[in-house]
Amino acid sequence: MAQDDETTADQPEASPVPPVQPAGEEQSRVAQELLAEHVPLALLVDLVAPVVSSEEILETEGLPEETWWEAEPETPGA
Repeated sequence: MAQDDETTADQPEASPVPPVQPAGEEQSRVAQELLAEHVPLALLVDLVAPVVSSEEILETEGLPEETWWEAEPETPGA
């Protein structure tokens, strides 16, 4: 067993290797974060695929029932 210990002691420690992410996974994560921050989906679509404009999306989907952009911000602790 002493021989195994010597071999292990001579070898450098292996550094952890981060997993390889598929190319689209990072972009998906960023898009999810932007949506979580309330960036309109139409804006993200305009940035990614300018073939479809936000005006076309608005015509197709219409305005949301709740006008969240006009709502008063909630006061913390109220």
